[in-house]
Amino acid sequence: MFSDLKLGFQVFVDPLVNHFIRRGYHPDTFTVMGLVFNTIAAGFYAFGMFFEGALVMLFGSSTDMIDGQIARKTGGVSDGGALLDSVLDRYSEAVVLVALSFHYARIGWMVTSVLSAAALTGSLLVSYVRARAEGLNYECKVGLMQRPERVIFLAAASIFGVFLNTPYQHVAVAVWVMAILTNLTTCERIVHVRRAAKQREMALHQQR
Repeated sequence: MFSDLKLGFQVFVDPLVNHFIRRGYHPDTFTVMGLVFNTIAAGFYAFGMFFEGALVMLFGSSTDMIDGQIARKTGGVSDGGALLDSVLDRYSEAVVLVALSFHYARIGWMVTSVLSAAALTGSLLVSYVRARAEGLNYECKVGLMQRPERVIFLAAASIFGVFLNTPYQHVAVAVWVMAILTNLTTCERIVHVRRAAKQREMALHQQR
């Protein structure tokens, strides 16, 4: 499902990407724009403006595809750009979840506020475990709730909640689900890599 959405989005933005390339835009410009717009979205979320926050968050997160497309089409893919992109992605997600934690604490929904922090922890660890595993030469893409899924899920809950006139409840449910699934995905990835490591060790032992 999410791969189909990504493909459809890619077809839509291709003309924009080509336009930006002709105008000489650097990929890092869009990487930084993503953080800027997600920070603005966080401001909306902090004060309960969930519909506006969702739209700005989706727009800001879409730049994550644009910067990669520009880099690939212009041959500008670099380790430094990839590092900047990964780090700013984490900041972009963190500011929104911190804003939600602040908002729910402000209105007295303390459990949801704490779970927003748990969702943030899980989100960061999902990415960290994958990066650490790949640094050890293990592929680690298992589990639900990778960043595109998290962004779409939170945005959908925000928008539908506003239309149904229950935004606080819908976003709270989204936060609860994200808190559970991100941390489950972290555990799943740890188990996956440990099993792969054990299989590698056994294979090496048999070769000796």
